[in-house]
Amino acid sequence: MKRISEVLGVARSNLIERRAGRHCGRPSRYRVADDERLLPQVRAICTARGAYGYRRVIAHLNRDLAAAGERVNRSGSID
Repeated sequence: MKRISEVLGVARSNLIERRAGRHCGRPSRYRVADDERLLPQVRAICTARGAYGYRRVIAHLNRDLAAAGERVNRSGSID
């Protein structure tokens, strides 16, 4: 396993996780439909407030979504 990881240039732990079937890629709560729904709102916030970082954008987005009883976490998943 060490030789394979050296040749591929990846960590051994990554190969071991993949071989054991524990590698899952994206988080299970990620949904592309959420991206399509939230992206226009995020773009509008960024256009209006160009100096905002991701934390302030998420806070602003959460204030907008509070009326619907939703909130967004840092990874973009809706809670």
